[in-house]
Amino acid sequence: MTAIDFSKSVKSALAQRAAYICANPDCRCLTLTLAGDDVSKVAYRGRAVAVCGADGGPRHDAGMNGNQRKAIDNAIFLCTKCAEITSRNKGAHYPATVLRDWKEQHKRWVRANLNLRQEEPVQLRLVRAAALRIDNTASASVPLKRHK
Repeated sequence: MTAIDFSKSVKSALAQRAAYICANPDCRCLTLTLAGDDVSKVAYRGRAVAVCGADGGPRHDAGMNGNQRKAIDNAIFLCTKCAEITSRNKGAHYPATVLRDWKEQHKRWVRANLNLRQEEPVQLRLVRAAALRIDNTASASVPLKRHK
């Protein structure tokens, strides 16, 4: 077994927490699009990816048990392209520390940028944006490989 099969509830909660946006800070694409001409259908391009994979999989951690591997804390929400790229070569170019950092950055980004009340003062939005930039600068000590 090389991939972790997360439960439907974990996949759903993860996607919702990520606002259906890829957690890779260099991507952040929306993973929902209209499917053709039918406005009632949506194409979904997101995946729950294991931060620490199963035996033989990307970023395997022998210290984790099966329940820990299948938990939402061990999952990150990525678009299909980023999910594929981060899992190549057993995740050698994207270690667990990088994926955990992406997940934490994304959580802060979603909170700072989405679901803002209209009556929220512009000054407060600017403070949030500045705080996010400071957080990103502080956590940017791990070099992130850009992909296209």
